[in-house]
Amino acid sequence: MIDLENVFLAWQEFRVGKTKREDVQFFERHLEDNVFQLAKELSTGAYRHGPYHTFHIHDPKPRIISKATVRDRLVHHLVFRELYRIFNPIFIYHSYSSRLDKGTHLAVANLASTCRRLSHNYTRPIYALKCDVKKFFAGVSHQKLLAMIQNKIKDTRFFELVKEIVESFNSSPTCSLEAVGGGLKGLPIGNVTSQIFANIYLNELDQFIKNQLKIKNYFRYADDFVILHPDRLLLEVWLDLINDFVQQKLGLELHVGAVDKNKRLPKSLVRG
Repeated sequence: MIDLENVFLAWQEFRVGKTKREDVQFFERHLEDNVFQLAKELSTGAYRHGPYHTFHIHDPKPRIISKATVRDRLVHHLVFRELYRIFNPIFIYHSYSSRLDKGTHLAVANLASTCRRLSHNYTRPIYALKCDVKKFFAGVSHQKLLAMIQNKIKDTRFFELVKEIVESFNSSPTCSLEAVGGGLKGLPIGNVTSQIFANIYLNELDQFIKNQLKIKNYFRYADDFVILHPDRLLLEVWLDLINDFVQQKLGLELHVGAVDKNKRLPKSLVRG
């Protein structure tokens, strides 16, 4: 992964659409020196991740973006490519975020097709349970994530590089380890590696829903997911089981909305 040919190839992929940015131009001005030095640090284990530059955006809701240096983002690109090669084959089909030949358009098309099929061409009622994870990127446990990755990676040097990237960011930098549940948390919105880390982390949820709950009509994009079914009460049962799993196994919490006290039905259950 870290030989010179691969690093230069990763640079060519990384720079697409970024050639007018000042920091990219500055790195490219001394490209060979920078790449040779980076490859040397990676091969000897001397590489250390640098600090982040943080700024706010609205897309449309406010988000805090943490941007790494060009040098570190090049390493992220290398690591993303390798983790994608390793983990993509174990992801479920209906996981649509940050995967080749997937994305929002295919997710919408498949969701619409399933709606037509389940409703018998819109002649029978069906229900959609739509949820998302509350403050997902800020809440990811480094310890849990690294354990998931280590289960699939036997190369110690590669795992240490992944660990260096994961632990380069902490969503609560002023908190002690005890204050955040015995370990650091958070993935920076802005790292390409955060996309593959999110899929690895939430693959645990995917496998639980598909293999243990045996739910067929489940679709996930990043930390948003939808389940379709004709029986709204069964969706309510599943919601409780999924919420328990997310809390106990992933250390996260769902946005499930308010509960109708008369019908005991969460507002996240929407009739279609």
